[in-house]
Amino acid sequence: MPPRPRRSNRAPGARTKYIDDPFEAAGVLSDEDEDPSVVATRKKGKGKAKQPVYDDTSDEDFNMGNGNEDEEEEDDDEYQDNDVEMVEDDNDAGEEDEEEGDDDDDDAASVSQANEAPRRRRKPAATSTPRVPKQRRPDGTIALAGDETHSRGSWNPLEHVGKAVHLRVTFGTDDRDLFSVLSARDQWCRGLDSTFPTRATLDEAPSVNDYGYGRSFGLESDELPRESTRGWDWYYDEDLGARFRKSQRMKKIKEKDARRVYFPRPRGEHTVLVGPLEGQKVFSLGRHDVVDFGEAWGEVPSKPVKQESKGKAGSGGERKKKKREGWILNLGQKIQCLAWVPNQGGLTQYLSAVAPILPDQKEEYPDPLKDQAAPAFRPSAPYPCVLQLWAFKAQEAESLTRTIDMTFKPRLRLAVCTEWGDLRRMAWCPMPRAPRDEDDEGAQKNVGLLAGIWGDGRVRVIDIKLGRDPKQTEFYKLQSPVFEAKAPSTVCTCLTWLSPSDLAVGCANGFVAIWSILPSQASPSNPLPYFYQQLHSTWVLSIASAYPTNPHIICTTSMDGDTRLTSIVDPHKDMVNTNRMRVGSAHLTYSPMLHCFISSDENDFARLLAVRRFFTSTAIARLPSMISAVGPCSSWHPSVLFGCTEGTVQATSPLRRMLHAKEKQWQQTWFQHEWVRGPDANSSGTSRFHDGHRAESTSLLRNLVGDPKLVNGAAVITVFEEGTHVTALSWNPNQSCAGWAAAGMGCGLVRVEDLALS
Repeated sequence: MPPRPRRSNRAPGARTKYIDDPFEAAGVLSDEDEDPSVVATRKKGKGKAKQPVYDDTSDEDFNMGNGNEDEEEEDDDEYQDNDVEMVEDDNDAGEEDEEEGDDDDDDAASVSQANEAPRRRRKPAATSTPRVPKQRRPDGTIALAGDETHSRGSWNPLEHVGKAVHLRVTFGTDDRDLFSVLSARDQWCRGLDSTFPTRATLDEAPSVNDYGYGRSFGLESDELPRESTRGWDWYYDEDLGARFRKSQRMKKIKEKDARRVYFPRPRGEHTVLVGPLEGQKVFSLGRHDVVDFGEAWGEVPSKPVKQESKGKAGSGGERKKKKREGWILNLGQKIQCLAWVPNQGGLTQYLSAVAPILPDQKEEYPDPLKDQAAPAFRPSAPYPCVLQLWAFKAQEAESLTRTIDMTFKPRLRLAVCTEWGDLRRMAWCPMPRAPRDEDDEGAQKNVGLLAGIWGDGRVRVIDIKLGRDPKQTEFYKLQSPVFEAKAPSTVCTCLTWLSPSDLAVGCANGFVAIWSILPSQASPSNPLPYFYQQLHSTWVLSIASAYPTNPHIICTTSMDGDTRLTSIVDPHKDMVNTNRMRVGSAHLTYSPMLHCFISSDENDFARLLAVRRFFTSTAIARLPSMISAVGPCSSWHPSVLFGCTEGTVQATSPLRRMLHAKEKQWQQTWFQHEWVRGPDANSSGTSRFHDGHRAESTSLLRNLVGDPKLVNGAAVITVFEEGTHVTALSWNPNQSCAGWAAAGMGCGLVRVEDLALS
């Protein structure tokens, strides 16, 4: 008979101590029956105490307390902190050393256990063992003993740490990054700036203490001015720049031919209802018509004027301001792309927009590759398309920021016609560009470099220029751009600028390619990328650069649900993923003021991804429906715009949420748009705008309790008309007009308004 294995008669862990134990009151079990060594082992444990283990796991009334109730309430959302730190318990080592005994004791223990009556389970006390705080050094790092090791590479966000440690964990340990964030905190953490930026704060920007790195976003103060001058030397070079500019060929065409072929076909007038809810005004807009929706609102009550200033303010030529002022444009078809032109310091501001032709117009052009592959992975037919450039004007003002001049009616200034398919993505070069004397020498003035991705799968760069006559509308057909490239064996899907001469492009096969747009002697017809790496397994939905703080870092989202941060210096090692989603996000933008990326979630949440803590995400907004558009972040304020499928545009400032996890998150609706079909299938339909929403505090808890989308116990998703969707958003990137915003709808309307709160 084989020898019996050794077993200890001592419990493997600390015994559970109950309050008001009836067995102890009856004298069946007392503290004297416990082994002194077990009691000593239980008392000397530190850190998290081990929980009692029961053989019967069906006790639903048993509530296991762990002493972390305060920590669980620290954040409202599961994406804020989803890391778990393993705490080693010293009881394990002590129990192994004390497991000694002989076979006689084991036999006696087994007989005693067999004859003992089953014990009744009792609910433990509400109190739990408090967590022992860890010893830390003055800089926030954990002070370890000589024989201890620390396995985590970063601090645990679940711990209660000071504000200084929280800033280092979120933004980094470099003083330049910390001073940049502190400068943004001092300027934008006021209560009025929780949603839209205020005009007073925008005007105070030059006088606020930036700690030396606030206005440069963590860079040295001379780096951005140097890039705005020396970074563009290649463009004005007599050899390199001349060959670059001469490679573009544009041909003037008649306005009648351009509107007949390249613009969406007119579908009648579009009816728009806007104004106060109790008395909305009706407008009828044809294609390319513009209306001032401020006519539907009353005038702002005039403030009392002092006696000595009545003579100055009594001029009859002054225009009274309305409660709401802005423009509504009708482009006749879904707004595919929308973006303000950067580096425009004057009164004239330009808004670029793309509205593809109608589906019945596309049927006139045969598609030779229709049966070869899926439409997303192959070039499309050579549909005609047009890039529209609209001019807006700002009022003269003594302050830094300017409002929209409502006496100047916006007009179409430039139409660039192409035959390479729909213009699906476009991006103006955002790098600062200082004006030079060479800009005023030619017959045309420089506007900027525009990069775009057309339906044929190629990426192109256009050097946009305008004539000197501000009242003339120019129509051109683009025959060849200044730069054109195509990734091998795939099509381009998204793009972003890395520098004035470098362009990063995502592809349908999961690769990311980076080109230099400078003229090349090796392969001028089809230049090769100097960076071509596979970062995802399939279609790259969006790509953004961490310019200007970390221009070598790019963030990408894909159809596989992954969101990845990659360094182009070493993409195989310097790479990190965040929480994977079931559905890929097509929206991604970088905020240089917050040092983070902002993207949409698979549901109706917006999330924030800090560069230094990319492995976890923070929920910053909850929208009433699926997110359909995210406006590119501004360099002059931290407010972010989100558009929904139900036609709502909301704004929020995630700065307070980043600095203090328990701060309330405020959101405010810009407008809500509704669209219905007309009686005729080819009609433009009818749109209605709702305005005047107040700021509200939103709960970011991820539960369905009280959720309006919960119907009969099941979560439902409402499908809205495509004409109702908000398809494009854009903040004005120029400092004097930083409060201007534009929104494009699926029905072809564009709304432009100054959102800076006075």
